[in-house]
Amino acid sequence: MPASTVSIDGIYNGAVNCGNGGYICGLLAGFINGDAEVRINSAFPVETPLEVVNTADGGVEMYLDDKCLGSARPATLALDIPTPPDFETARRASEDFVFLHNVDVKGCFVCSPLRTPDKGLRLFIGALEGIRQKTSNENLVAALWRPALNQADTAGNIKDVYVWSVLDCPGVYALKLSKPESGVLVLGSCTGSIKQPLPVNQSYIVSCWRIAPVLVGKEHANAEGKAEGKADRKLHMGVAIHSLDGQLMACARQVCFDVGSSLPRPPTSRLKGEAKAATRT
Repeated sequence: MPASTVSIDGIYNGAVNCGNGGYICGLLAGFINGDAEVRINSAFPVETPLEVVNTADGGVEMYLDDKCLGSARPATLALDIPTPPDFETARRASEDFVFLHNVDVKGCFVCSPLRTPDKGLRLFIGALEGIRQKTSNENLVAALWRPALNQADTAGNIKDVYVWSVLDCPGVYALKLSKPESGVLVLGSCTGSIKQPLPVNQSYIVSCWRIAPVLVGKEHANAEGKAEGKADRKLHMGVAIHSLDGQLMACARQVCFDVGSSLPRPPTSRLKGEAKAATRT
């Protein structure tokens, strides 16, 4: 039985007519107490009723008709987090921001520079010095982020769904800026943890780093002593939000996929298609 029905407002899009990946994660994680692992199976349509169904493991799944678009379940996030950049470094990185998504610049709820503060998060992510030479667990990109007052809950803290949203885009920017040859990058899963409430009247430092791929199957050392084997081709990234005095506020481990040259399209409801067909006849 469906636990509830939700619809993603069109303002929360990433690509046109698709829900933003981070916002979707926050929406699904909102049904879980504490840390959550969210998986995205498909693009999510906006302005479309979606059913949220409880699962036996304490999680939820979100459906359009009989297609499971994504899911969330309780998790415990363990993550090695590098020291965040300082205020000036994060500020300079944001000043170097260039919109890199493969969508219309007006599209992304999180990082579009054309969004006004009441209609977007305006997270401007830029490369850190020496990004191409950095190794795993070193910050690649950063941003200095100031939330808008309308993003607060009644207690004056940033709503959790917006915190999850901020944890999305840095991974794509880190990959695009360190590997410009990358194709269209999409979020496949995100395991997130909000460590403490984030007061809306403060600025925050957001950073992102690459997590080394996991070697599976037969593994051995090459002539240089480096491990070789069948590597997991998923792109693993870490993202963190810190206060200006260095307190960890939230963090996430995400898995991104390079899907080539075209954006995934959201599915349409079978019921909508049947209604259109009936209208034509």
